[in-house]
Amino acid sequence: MPVIPPERLAPLQSNQNNIRNFTLLAHVDHGKTTLADSLLATNGIISSKLAGTVRYLDFREDEITRGITMKSSAISLFFKVISQSSEKAVENDYLINLIDSPGHVDFSSEVSSASRLCDGAFILIDAVEGVCSQTITVLRQAWVDKIKMVLVINKMDRLVTELKLSPIEAHHHLLRLVEQVNAVIGTFYRGELMNLDEMEEETSDEGIYFSPEQGNVIFASASDGWAFFLDQFSDFYEKKLGMKSSVLTKCLWGDYYLDPKTKRILQAKHLQGRRLKPLFVQFVLDNIWAVYNSAIVDRDLEKIEKIVKTLNIKVLPRDMKSKDPRNLLLAVFQQWLPLSTAILLTAIRKIPCPIDAQKDRALKVLKTTPHFENVAPEIATAMSHCKADKEEPMLAYISKMVAFSERDLPQQKRRQLTAEQMHELRQAKLAGSLEDSVGSLSVNENELEENPENKDHEEEEEKDVFVGFARIYSGTISVGQQVYVYGPKYDPANPDEHVTKVTIESLYLMMGQELFPLDTVPAGNVFAIGGLAGTVLRTATLCSLPKGPNLVGVSQQMEPIVRVAVEPSRPYEMSKLVAGLDMLNQSDPCVQISAEQNGEHVIMCAGEIHLERCLKDLRERFAKIEIQASQPIVPFRETTIAAPDISVNDKEAPLGFVNTSVASDGIQIKLSVSPLPSNLVNFLLDHEKTIESFMHHISKKGRNGDLERSDAQKQKEEILSSEDFITTIHELLSNDTSIKNNITDYLDSIMSFGPKRVGPNMLIDKTGSMKKVRQESDGSRLIPFDLGEYIATAFQISTQQGPLCAEPVQGICVCIESIEIENGQENEVLTIGNPQIPGQVISAVREAIKQGFLAWSPRLLLAMYSCDVQATAEVLGRVYGVVAKRKGRIVDEEMKEGTPFFVVKAVIPVVESFGFAVEILKRTSGAAYPQLIFHGFEMLDENPFWVPTTEEELEDLGELADRENIAKRYMLNVRRRKGLLVEQKVVEKAEKQRTLKH
Repeated sequence: MPVIPPERLAPLQSNQNNIRNFTLLAHVDHGKTTLADSLLATNGIISSKLAGTVRYLDFREDEITRGITMKSSAISLFFKVISQSSEKAVENDYLINLIDSPGHVDFSSEVSSASRLCDGAFILIDAVEGVCSQTITVLRQAWVDKIKMVLVINKMDRLVTELKLSPIEAHHHLLRLVEQVNAVIGTFYRGELMNLDEMEEETSDEGIYFSPEQGNVIFASASDGWAFFLDQFSDFYEKKLGMKSSVLTKCLWGDYYLDPKTKRILQAKHLQGRRLKPLFVQFVLDNIWAVYNSAIVDRDLEKIEKIVKTLNIKVLPRDMKSKDPRNLLLAVFQQWLPLSTAILLTAIRKIPCPIDAQKDRALKVLKTTPHFENVAPEIATAMSHCKADKEEPMLAYISKMVAFSERDLPQQKRRQLTAEQMHELRQAKLAGSLEDSVGSLSVNENELEENPENKDHEEEEEKDVFVGFARIYSGTISVGQQVYVYGPKYDPANPDEHVTKVTIESLYLMMGQELFPLDTVPAGNVFAIGGLAGTVLRTATLCSLPKGPNLVGVSQQMEPIVRVAVEPSRPYEMSKLVAGLDMLNQSDPCVQISAEQNGEHVIMCAGEIHLERCLKDLRERFAKIEIQASQPIVPFRETTIAAPDISVNDKEAPLGFVNTSVASDGIQIKLSVSPLPSNLVNFLLDHEKTIESFMHHISKKGRNGDLERSDAQKQKEEILSSEDFITTIHELLSNDTSIKNNITDYLDSIMSFGPKRVGPNMLIDKTGSMKKVRQESDGSRLIPFDLGEYIATAFQISTQQGPLCAEPVQGICVCIESIEIENGQENEVLTIGNPQIPGQVISAVREAIKQGFLAWSPRLLLAMYSCDVQATAEVLGRVYGVVAKRKGRIVDEEMKEGTPFFVVKAVIPVVESFGFAVEILKRTSGAAYPQLIFHGFEMLDENPFWVPTTEEELEDLGELADRENIAKRYMLNVRRRKGLLVEQKVVEKAEKQRTLKH
């Protein structure tokens, strides 16, 4: 295939009807990049024989080493379709904008960035492994973005070579597989119907399911280079069977049979006991199985020659006699059922062009943007109709910023000479006019060698520049054009805030790791834009007019859970580290960078592989210095429960009751700490927005600055009214009989929630005295109202930094039982002007809450991963062993019907998960690979302060408690990392001190 130069692709951008923008989505290792290789081979970018082994779009070193995609990358392809009309053949040139996305759960944000720019998606599923955890994630992402989906059942060759299924068995297996995918789509549809408002109309489920007869299912083997959809076989058998192609397509899938005598199609109920093969088996699978059996299983070259002759294709003798059976398979299949033809023809038929796609999606997308009613009408109209005229408003969306080396930019590269220019240069050299010719055709190399500035320039370190990964929805964007850049916080209701006006410096056509310069880009295209590094951090909206919509809405599928603190090996390079962290933060949509109060720079990542990639990029690309990284920091939570191991010190005072005094016993504060029921804690965790609204309602002032939640949480959460909120809390408390402290009668006296005023802990004023506002008669003496703010501050600090290891607390209720202030006018200490009172009250209340917390049975909550592993029976025991070693537990195990695989679902602590995937791969010899998804926090039911006390415990464990206290180990490790006091014997059972003489 001849190479298609980028110059040939640029003119195709103006024909919007012949543009297709789609992405490849799948679970990890289901064949996305391998399939992309076959599509690239159609444009001569790589050899068709190397397709599937080059992995052209995985150009990062760590992607090549691990064999997984970590960054979504785009490339534009040319595809010509020749259709036969009544008079003559009609040629149509299509521009295919392909985006390859990662499948690993750590890089889910890359999937969000890719799908938002496209009009369609090819969902790849392994024919053997079936629907996996990340398959459901990408299906949900495509459903949310309202893009057209096409199902690709990949790795069909594994049904023959690994499972050794017969064609009939494979047919039943494929039927179940399609049903499983449709079941997932059905759950999305039903969930959407349940969330509809009363005023919204129900949408039909027509066309949302996958069905091969509708042409939205492709059967493929990307590694062997073949794929097909039913229309290809129905066209092939149309004349032989004497049936219309459209009728045959509907009958090729499902339980339809061909009567060999009457040549009529029968359903299963009309077979009358005859054992006939389904049409899909007889006309499709039998033929494919025959090629595999002849080429690999039985190696029958005579049969292969008959098949080649029947298919009317040509296979070279060297391929026929090749010792590698894959060469023979490629030679047959790439001529008979070429993968690129099936994929690209389906894309043209089923993926809508930008005009049709935006007609259906634009209004739905705009309605989800903030204050849509304030958007200029001409912008909404131009976006809905994908108008590409220069007079129309320009609207584009940047989904992420991509880092490129400065030397990879087209401006820095030498212009490649054409064959004609090279011929002219050779003739000029022979004619003796070399200098003039070189000066006119290329860069003067002698001048480069003699110019010392160029030498210095080459010796400089390579710089990285950021390019925006974008989609234009209306109008035309041009180099030199002035546009408005809307930041993520932009709101059309306040059009003057978070807006910057910039001039477009450069536009590019993305070709994998290469960029091709463009002057203009019309609506409907995916492109790259340069020169916005100082203006755009991660995502932004570009518009030629003010009062445009804010299209930034890509949500993270996985919140950062793993943290490390980084510092330079040489302290004087701290400025380079800070600059490198800023560049890393800009290039990765999922990473979060923060500077702690103690001066540490912390990187927060989605998982272990994501963390490794970030550290590698920081060392080698952005900071370019030696970096020291701490051990991974995993968050914990602290709570307390009513457990049998509680020891009561004061039998008169209730459990958790604490009396504290301030200012030489001038102020007496009595409070109680009690645990909240788990169902109430979960309710508070799920309704942070409601808590914020409730606190705003009771305090008449908002506290927006204290919230840290993603946009996705804000959209999913149902905001309750204050009355419903209190009623629900009352019901949850009333249903729990374990609560000793009756707080249901005081819910109207809630002072605050914590930590950060929206957490799952409550502060209640049972006295009611802190609501009484100061009167003139009070003078300057202290009253309980003056202490309310100090007590609330102490509560916030105590719940943010718990007593065990200074981690956030959840599930406690602090009740102020009484406040007594000495009523003495002559006491100058107890006045509102005393600056010592706030600090003393805060310190005393913090200590009291700590004592009340520890009076119960404290517990640690561990961050947990849910783990999905597919493994065969031979390695199942090893998987169980690794999970048990990592303090995990098996939740579920089931066998996938029709396959030898077991699906094991487990949960393991995040703190024990580092190196888990590598150990699974080693122990199973690569036969199992886990997918880890953050599952939430789970209580470790072990008191970190437990020691044996009863006779049975002392007899079994001894006074030193030889059994390891895991909760204590976790607690002490966190305290050491934070520099807190650790009460632990350093030397045990020492016999003698040795003094060495020097």
